[in-house]
Amino acid sequence: MKALWPSQNRFSSWCLAFWQGIRQSPHPEFESLPLALARLDPQGAIQQLNQGWEELTGYPAHACLHRAQANYLHPEDQPLWRQTLMRLSKASLGAWEQLQLRFLTPSGERRWVEVRLRRDSRGFIVSLVDATQQVQAQQALAASHRSLSNLLDGLPAMVYRCRNNRHWTMEYVSAGCHALTGYQPEQLTNSCEVTFNSLIHPEDRERVWSEVQQGLQDQAVVICLSYRLITASGQVCQVHERGSGIYSDHGDVLGIEGVILAASPGTDLLIS
Repeated sequence: MKALWPSQNRFSSWCLAFWQGIRQSPHPEFESLPLALARLDPQGAIQQLNQGWEELTGYPAHACLHRAQANYLHPEDQPLWRQTLMRLSKASLGAWEQLQLRFLTPSGERRWVEVRLRRDSRGFIVSLVDATQQVQAQQALAASHRSLSNLLDGLPAMVYRCRNNRHWTMEYVSAGCHALTGYQPEQLTNSCEVTFNSLIHPEDRERVWSEVQQGLQDQAVVICLSYRLITASGQVCQVHERGSGIYSDHGDVLGIEGVILAASPGTDLLIS
């Protein structure tokens, strides 16, 4: 996730200046800042809050004073918070940490909050920013990736993304590669144990290379190939491949992605 905070030095000096300015008298900008600020004692009890705290958590600031901030966290996140406080309390003055925690509002709503806390001589300075939308977007994207991965893994074919080199170094291989080649995805990915080029029949390797390079000259071309693979058991398998290049904005070839299927009357029609 993209950081919601300024740099460490900017945060430390900026936040410290605000707190130093309000020790003796309230700072007019303190209440109007678009984020929540809190000062905690060395044990993690709240000593001071701004209006941003109420807007973020839904709890009145005066009702939260002298209570542990952990009380407002999701129960599953409370141990992490306490461990962070304990670790930071043993660090040098000015040390800081950043983490994401779930806060619970009075209505029971769960909000993801990006928390940055800094140790000082009086305890801890804490700044909090609502990160709920960013976390939810990240979770939705991860769920989408899982769904797509499950879909690809369920296909009776090998879906791949590879580099355009003589090894055809695989960056991604679906689970269907095992039924096709006899190798697990992790054995082929990044050529950890075997290169995909070594699976291509020796008599077909140069032709496959030449046809792919020719097809990559035109970004609109879909590359269709037929060649033989040698499986992990030593059997020779005729396959069909359909792929296309991945290009940069400047037209440079970044890689190739596509699908490989065992040859059959049905796949002949599909590939064509």
